[in-house]
Amino acid sequence: MITLRILYPCNPLEPQEPDQPFKDEFLAVQQLGIPVSLFAYDDLSFGDFKPRPRIDSGETVLYRGWMFNLTAYQIFTDFIGKSAGIPVTSAADYALCHHLNQWYSACADLTPETVFLETGSNYLEQISNLNWDAYLIKDFVKSNTDAQGSIARTPKQAVNIINLIEQYRGELEGGVAVRRVEQFQPQSEQRYFVVHGTAYSPTAAVTAIVETVNQRIEAPFYSVDVAQTLTGQERIVELGDGQVSECKTWPLDRFVKMLTQLA
Repeated sequence: MITLRILYPCNPLEPQEPDQPFKDEFLAVQQLGIPVSLFAYDDLSFGDFKPRPRIDSGETVLYRGWMFNLTAYQIFTDFIGKSAGIPVTSAADYALCHHLNQWYSACADLTPETVFLETGSNYLEQISNLNWDAYLIKDFVKSNTDAQGSIARTPKQAVNIINLIEQYRGELEGGVAVRRVEQFQPQSEQRYFVVHGTAYSPTAAVTAIVETVNQRIEAPFYSVDVAQTLTGQERIVELGDGQVSECKTWPLDRFVKMLTQLA
């Protein structure tokens, strides 16, 4: 029998407790009888990985917590392997859904047009050549979160946002993604999840565009964010690795029940 164990980051001030943003989910998982462990997220950067309780040999291991960059996630899965556990999501599958440039080509007709720029290249020239009305600027994972936001109306504004992302985060993860801005209906964005080839909704129905993505993206656990344009067309806003995706509007009991399908 395959046993699923879920790893959560501990509270740095109270190592015996899950970090606060994950506490309710941690407790709900425990109530279902799923084995859980805590580990010190920040200690991984020092080469230290001591999950408590420990991972048993042959257990399938799911992570739920803060984002890793690709290098850190590879180290994380290596540690799980050394503990004789089996990661639900390999480093390659994590990259596929975590970095926009990895999944974009498979879903280009379903999501806003995007151009990828190498870090340190001539941003102004390349963005000017696009000649779009507006530009959504992000790295391969996140948008800009300060007061200026992520939308630029001119190429110079776009370059300024790139510089802000690098300044506040210390890096541009993967590179720069420049997305053509599409207008979505307010409050229309919805998050879905795919688990081992089955799509799940926070309500009863799974929208058709999610099923299309499910046919194109082969990974064990990922999120799909869908919004509607002003004309009612469904569009993919983002994909993400399911381990580091918030459950957002999902009822907690429904979300946790879905996690049991990862065993």
